[in-house]
Amino acid sequence: MKAPTADEIATLLAKYGMHGDVRPLRDGYINWVFAVGGAHVLRINKPHRGEEDSYTEAVAVPAAVAAGIRTPKLIAFDDSRSEIPYVYTIYERAEGVALAEVRADQRELPVLYRELGAEIANCHTRITVVEDPNGWLDKPYFCDPRTELETARSELKIELVTYDWIAKWNERLAPAIEAEGETVFVHNDLHAGNTMVTEGPLRLSALIDWGDACWGDPALDMERVPIWATPWLLEAYHGATGSVDDVFVGRVLAHVLGTTLYKACDPEFDPTDQPWHPFPNAFAFNLVRLMRMELPPEWHDWLPDAPI
Repeated sequence: MKAPTADEIATLLAKYGMHGDVRPLRDGYINWVFAVGGAHVLRINKPHRGEEDSYTEAVAVPAAVAAGIRTPKLIAFDDSRSEIPYVYTIYERAEGVALAEVRADQRELPVLYRELGAEIANCHTRITVVEDPNGWLDKPYFCDPRTELETARSELKIELVTYDWIAKWNERLAPAIEAEGETVFVHNDLHAGNTMVTEGPLRLSALIDWGDACWGDPALDMERVPIWATPWLLEAYHGATGSVDDVFVGRVLAHVLGTTLYKACDPEFDPTDQPWHPFPNAFAFNLVRLMRMELPPEWHDWLPDAPI
């Protein structure tokens, strides 16, 4: 797929009175991404990836900005294909860099993830209306860890002894899996590539890339955060009036486990394309880290059995 030329980009930017240095940033999975001067970012949709995310962002981002969420303002959304044969968006540029690109001091992470938890709570409580006359918001999807475990075993992605251990864990998680959670507006893709931070000290700057935003279970906004960071995140989420029911921790764990098993069997998952996404083979390390932490009491009933 051929990227837009410099002349094509200059033509579309002129439509908005924008000039100055244009330089490519690291491409996203969905878009070609360019810095425009120091204040704006141009994102041009890769049509072979689908254009749905750009349409979702066109309705999600204005709602988030109006609610005071820390996210860059959408300057333009254009699907006319009059300047280039692709859908494109122009945003204000977020301060800082993606968390996925930072070699963070581990001691700074609790503060950062508490900030993220509070901002997720803001999303869930402040965004109550989204104008979406064309139905452009995404639809939530839950990877049930019971179903995904069977798939992983049938495709020989997991050995029998681990299958039995996770099957027992799924029995423990069943009440949370089967409970119907609250419905809120969720970003639905809060991995480290979509979490912008500033450094010195490490602090949350903005949430970006709302292409999967939808109405759904609040636990969806925690399934792509490292599982060992979730206790800090939930502490601040609850403190910022995020709604946490009795089975919420179990539902978060079920989301993480289900998505991990799904990705382990996904033939299209390529770490070179999505280096920011939690890797399935890192889940075991993250789980060990979580289980060695001093956790609040509400975690204890939902964790898997220790191996011995």
